[in-house]
Amino acid sequence: MNIKQVRSPQFHDRAESVWTQFLQALPVIAFFLIMFYSVIFLFGMEYITIASLVTVIFQGNYKKRKVPTGPLIVLLLQQLLLLVLAYIATWNIGLSLALNLIVPFWLIFTKSSQFNQFGYFSTLMTFTFMQFLPVDWNGFILQFEAMIFCCIFVFITIKLYHRMNRGKLGICTERKVMKLLGCILEKLLNEEDVSRDLKELFRLQRLLYQEANDKRGKRHVVTTAGKLQYMFALLIQRTTYLVSNQSQVLRPADEDSRRLALELAGYMQKAGEIDFLSGNRDRTQTLKKEGRRLLAESEKEKDIFHRHVANFFRMFLFILHQAEVKDQGILSEQWEVPAEHQFKEKILAHFRPDTFEMRFALRMSVVLMTGMAFNLLFYDDHSYWFVMNAFLLLRPMYEDSNYRMRTRFIGTAVGCVLVALVLPFCDSMASHLILAGIMVTCMYTATPGTIIHALFVTCFALSMTTLAMGETMAVFLRMAYIIAAVLFVLFINRFFFPTSLGSQVRYNFQMLFHMHHMYLRMLEDLLTNQLDYWRICDAQIQYHTILAQIRNDLPQVEKNDRDREYFNKILNITWCMASEIQQMFFQVKHKKRGPEARRIMERYISYTDYVLNQIQEMLHLKKEKKLKNIDGMKYQRYIEGEPELSSLMTQYARNLSRLYVLVLRRVR
Repeated sequence: MNIKQVRSPQFHDRAESVWTQFLQALPVIAFFLIMFYSVIFLFGMEYITIASLVTVIFQGNYKKRKVPTGPLIVLLLQQLLLLVLAYIATWNIGLSLALNLIVPFWLIFTKSSQFNQFGYFSTLMTFTFMQFLPVDWNGFILQFEAMIFCCIFVFITIKLYHRMNRGKLGICTERKVMKLLGCILEKLLNEEDVSRDLKELFRLQRLLYQEANDKRGKRHVVTTAGKLQYMFALLIQRTTYLVSNQSQVLRPADEDSRRLALELAGYMQKAGEIDFLSGNRDRTQTLKKEGRRLLAESEKEKDIFHRHVANFFRMFLFILHQAEVKDQGILSEQWEVPAEHQFKEKILAHFRPDTFEMRFALRMSVVLMTGMAFNLLFYDDHSYWFVMNAFLLLRPMYEDSNYRMRTRFIGTAVGCVLVALVLPFCDSMASHLILAGIMVTCMYTATPGTIIHALFVTCFALSMTTLAMGETMAVFLRMAYIIAAVLFVLFINRFFFPTSLGSQVRYNFQMLFHMHHMYLRMLEDLLTNQLDYWRICDAQIQYHTILAQIRNDLPQVEKNDRDREYFNKILNITWCMASEIQQMFFQVKHKKRGPEARRIMERYISYTDYVLNQIQEMLHLKKEKKLKNIDGMKYQRYIEGEPELSSLMTQYARNLSRLYVLVLRRVR
């Protein structure tokens, strides 16, 4: 009786969890089934692969808050182009090898990065899967028509889904951040605990930079929407720095200041109710009016509290103004990336053996070249199962790929057994199609990559395959090809430019310290030259996306609590240093300095470079090559008549010292 009492709640919870997953997957399930049966009845059984390909596109876009029409059309047109390239690749072995070398590099370099590792998937999947069954010209025309039909359906469905679910797709990150900041400020004023709120604030602040990174421009460093998100991310980073490290700044000394702080908290929460980056003047008019009033009030006093409040309102009101005029163009020449830098960063930077894109593109090309050559040379109706499984098992990271190999193999084996038990009861085409529909429903409900998911994928595939061949032969081939694919991918992952999560985290740490040196070079350049907004924006987005990636991957790499805490302390200190030097940029930008002030800053930068290099050496990271000799230099971290800049220099130096001591103690 006790056992039943224990098991019953567990079963209920599990059933409830499955039901929730089913409801979440229902739009995708419905979309696939409509596409699946439509393609079968309009074009024929041999073209059902297209239904799976367009479902991947629908699945990746239907939940997004905004899906701009232009990029969606471009994505769908790419599907048609890749269908043509896949058809050409099936003409002969030479074209197959050439295109399966070039296309993976093109798609991985342009769509994926260490921050968006699976950006390549939907497009490269189309190119790969459409090579499986070579067709003649008439067959290709039918393929092309089927793809056009499905792409049009995807476009209409996504647009209709967003129109029907407007307001139900969640609020944007900017609004979440403003609301949370208001709550944190209120709690600070009431001396309540904010540790949990700060953790969420840091997560959202990193997310803002990642979202800005997703809006990179072609000529400019970011798009118009990306610039607005970047400026807001910058504002929130400064505010987050204040509430997390300098909270005494936001604790006013008198009653009038406390009232202003409470009004600021209320203003932030009110902003969290409005989509203020939309540019809708009616929505933001009250926000602007109230913001100007509070700005005028904060400018009456000159203490540090009022100065920070005024700085917040100046930048926030500027962002609101930019959002209103964005259609007139807010991207000036200062945001335009020079052509030579674009070529260097977008093309040449990837062609290094230590980059994520290069290593993964090389592995993927070898897998597709080998797999497609096998499919063309030893072609039978299901030889493509080898390259299909190899493509799905090859993941950017070694650990993920290993996990998929285990789950795919076990799931396939169990699925084969299940099909052997069920198929004897399916004696007609209609029953096979019904079984396939049931298996698809279960497949999209299950978590991708798990044994259960692989089981239902196998059942779906075999329910269709056994319409054309015997059940025993289909099961044998399915198992044989999954074993061959597992062994092949295991060999590629081990011996051909392997990329593990641990090595990627180490590479990201190297990049993080390199970015600090780059910040110092940029600060030095600002002493005599104008500020390049595109360069600052590019550096900040890159820095914070790398930082977010390390924080995301670290728990999977460092299992020991003490080691994880140690590296998190390093990240926390470097985040503070980045916040401080980024504020220095704008302090230096607004004032011309004399020769003595510039010399003080140059010596300060040289000493900082040197200490950072020492820390890198202790962490066994690659050191910077070109550093100045500091022998005989006088070190000074303040400049007469510039209290704000001197304060930032002092705080940065203290954090650098904390970092040095932390790493030194660990080494000893």
